[in-house]
Amino acid sequence: MKKKTPFLLKQIERAAYLFLLFSLAIGRLVTIFFITFPFLLKRQNPKKDFLFFPYAHKDNIGTISRFQLFLPLLEKDGYHYDIFYIWDKKTEEKIYYKSNSRTKEYLHLAGLFWRRLFQAIQSGKYRAVFFQRGLFPDYYNQYTPYIEKLVCKINNNVTVDFFDADYARNEKLINSIAEICNKVAVVNQHLAAYFAPINSAIFLNDLAVNLRSYKIKTDYTFKTPINIFWTGSPENAENLKDIIPVLERINKTYPLKLTMVCRNNAGYNSSVIQLISWDIKTFFDKLYDADIAIYPAMEETEYTRGKVAYKSIEYGAAALPMVASKFGLSPHFENEQDVLIAADINEWETQLLRLINDKELRNKIGKNARLKTQRFHSLESTYKKFLEILIEENPNPVKK
Repeated sequence: MKKKTPFLLKQIERAAYLFLLFSLAIGRLVTIFFITFPFLLKRQNPKKDFLFFPYAHKDNIGTISRFQLFLPLLEKDGYHYDIFYIWDKKTEEKIYYKSNSRTKEYLHLAGLFWRRLFQAIQSGKYRAVFFQRGLFPDYYNQYTPYIEKLVCKINNNVTVDFFDADYARNEKLINSIAEICNKVAVVNQHLAAYFAPINSAIFLNDLAVNLRSYKIKTDYTFKTPINIFWTGSPENAENLKDIIPVLERINKTYPLKLTMVCRNNAGYNSSVIQLISWDIKTFFDKLYDADIAIYPAMEETEYTRGKVAYKSIEYGAAALPMVASKFGLSPHFENEQDVLIAADINEWETQLLRLINDKELRNKIGKNARLKTQRFHSLESTYKKFLEILIEENPNPVKK
């Protein structure tokens, strides 16, 4: 069989894109019809309690920390729910990381809109609907929340959840979604302040972590080399570009390695890096074996102000002392108590050396971070608020 040429692949990609546009045009017309005549799908005697629309697959940190961790507790309390995942992890990797064209992406998006539409039509059968960011979140070229409007027409208890500053990517769309929903759930005060003028029912709820999954560090004595730990995506690894030279300088005096848990090395070739692929079977052991964790977010942007980095909470769950940028931390972590904050490269080097040279400081920072994580980010401390957000149909303005 003759091998497909890049030209042919490009033509197939263009055909897939045209198919996507046609599919979206028809799908939006159908959605507008039901928005105009919502009585055809009127909510009547909900058969189940909750309907969840995740932003991503079930292995995604946002999916896990914002609702998936609570599912066993909901079941224990006798609630019934359904979940409509957007895709699985393998599909995401196949489309966005292993494909040499966008054909699969366009075909996926065409099918996703219709799948989400038929799922949205069922939302009237539930006591409450909870979705993350948007119901058609992977399509970048949209400004009107068609499916979200439909859900809000046929269910009067709809919550949209934001755990990042998604409006920085598509402000018009995100603002429209926040405006039409009954409630907006967020992870920090920065997001709460942003959405407050758009929707009066703002709920703050911390990211949740299952503390039972983490081994708690108790021995803060170093081995050789000192094990510095970072985990994240290749995109987030951009923040390591200024930190790696700092580690290389320190390495000349104090032998160390950077355990980098990531999909790939993000283009870094430093001798201090030890790359490890993320694996649920080994991750918690690797975290436990670390000596110091780092969370750099070097630039102050809308993204860094609007997020809470899950990795920082995981470090706290493991009682691992950390040096971090001030943006994106748990709002409950305090400088010099639960974390050492570094504002620039000089401070990064200073704070790392402080931890390296002071075992008692490592002990204090690590144990305090664990206590704060247990107090504010455990399942026990976040589940009650999560359930309140789901159930309350007539919320008062700004709940904390």
